Amino acid sequence: MKTRPLFLLLWLLAGARIFAIPAILNDPLLQQDPWGFPPSGTTLSEKAKTMLFSLETLPKEDRITWIRTKQDIQALLPLSLKSFAEVFLDFPSQVAYMPRLAKITMLKQDGGLYEVRQRYEIHILGYTYPTEYDMRYEYVEYPEQRRAEIRWHLLGSDGSIGGSEGGWFMEEVSIASGAAVKVRNLNVGLVRKDFPLQAQIMNLVGPGELEGIVTALYKEAKRRGLR
Repeated sequence: MKTRPLFLLLWLLAGARIFAIPAILNDPLLQQDPWGFPPSGTTLSEKAKTMLFSLETLPKEDRITWIRTKQDIQALLPLSLKSFAEVFLDFPSQVAYMPRLAKITMLKQDGGLYEVRQRYEIHILGYTYPTEYDMRYEYVEYPEQRRAEIRWHLLGSDGSIGGSEGGWFMEEVSIASGAAVKVRNLNVGLVRKDFPLQAQIMNLVGPGELEGIVTALYKEAKRRGLR
């Protein structure tokens, strides 16, 4: 099978890149209260909802054109906050169930800080489009508010990602059947543009890919018998 540099989306679990951090961090999407969800009148369920998915092709810079991506994915899962975090933070196991994740290597762990190397492969029309990057995740709990967050930051990549910041934001709530967790995935990132129709393809498949991550995590929690 032929191999080329990644030309397609890689905002899936999100990361970050050292080039464009200030501009990304100052984006209004990341300046809002991350626990201020869902919007009034919106009912969440275990089927994840894409509240926002947008793309913007930026002017070429240093011979590279970046596509800025923004995402806001939300769901209400019949799990405890602890169970959801436990599944996601078990990084070595993700390769067995996470969409398009081909390889994952733990580089370092110190308390709630994790450094991980991830390789994704997208297979389209007989080609394999890989991307690889090193990520740092930080898990912080807020017990009094029944909340927690997992923020991420890219330590380095193969060049296919030019910047990204975001995180999982979780809040445990009570429903008729017991404990549940509201989860929100926020991210702003830059993906390198490698071919003319890339943005159109990303816009077509992106929301489904992101919702699929939530589904995969929930199914893995159920497989483990977590509640």
